[in-house]
Formats: sequence, structure tokens, C-alpha cells
Amino acid sequence: MKLRNLKNIPVFSQGKAEIIGQVDKAVIGDDFTLAYIVVNTEKGAAMIKAEDLTIGEEAIIINSPDKIKSYAYGEELSVYDKKLSDRIFDDQGREMGYVSDFILSRQNKKVWGIELCSGTIHDLLEGRKEIPLEQVHFKSDLTGMINKEGSELNDS
Repeated sequence: MKLRNLKNIPVFSQGKAEIIGQVDKAVIGDDFTLAYIVVNTEKGAAMIKAEDLTIGEEAIIINSPDKIKSYAYGEELSVYDKKLSDRIFDDQGREMGYVSDFILSRQNKKVWGIELCSGTIHDLLEGRKEIPLEQVHFKSDLTGMINKEGSELNDS
């Protein structure tokens, strides 16, 4: 699931059989694992730790409403915020595009890949590429490089 698709999906409490809010954002830790989500509720912002939730296709489910913790808006250093729009290069130094999103595994809540934007026309004609995270090495705060095994990417 692309991280941007988590925004605004409902959060459902199985314990109370009710919708408690909508996802505002997902926070990814330095290990590229979902740390927690921030939820907009009637009472304001709240957070739910990753281990306390299940990501469904159309909703996030928690077992019990007591898993919801208060959240004061803060400056998280989410890897998502740091790496979004990083330029990605191949092993020959050619720019392949930029990181437009992370792709999260719903089962283990880890980022398994990145979505690569190569420009409007290219994306419209061929679609955006999804690259497994294991093939991407972030070399600096603003750039990354794709391993030579990045196969079809080197044909462009």
C-alpha cells in the first residue's frame, strides 16, 4: 500500500464497533518500519502505535479503543518526510527520477519499496516504477542510487 493512500482512511475500533477517526499521517522510523499513525478524531489528534493496529484494504483496525494515545503536534523526523523527493540515480550516474512515495507492506508494516516518478509525460505513458527498497541505497540527504540489479531501469 502506498503511504499517501493511508491518508484519510477510517480507523475502526473492533472493540467498540465504531469508526474513531481518519488517518492524518503515517510516521516511518529510521528502520523503514511504520512507527505509528496520527489520527484525527472528534476530540482532536491522537496516535496509535504500529503494533496496535492492522492495516486493511479500506480501513485501519484496532482491537481496543484504549490503544489510542493522546498526541500533541510535534516535529517527527519521519524517514518518509526526509526521503520524499530524493533524486535517484543509476550506477552510471543517470538520473532515473525522484522518490514520490513509499510502498508499505500491510502484513509486516515495513517499507518494501519506493515509487519512482520520472516526469509527467514519462509517467503518463509508462506509469511510475516501483523499486524494491533493497535495491536503493540512499547516498546523501538528497540522493540515492539504484543497484545494477535494478534490471529494467537500466534499459531506459
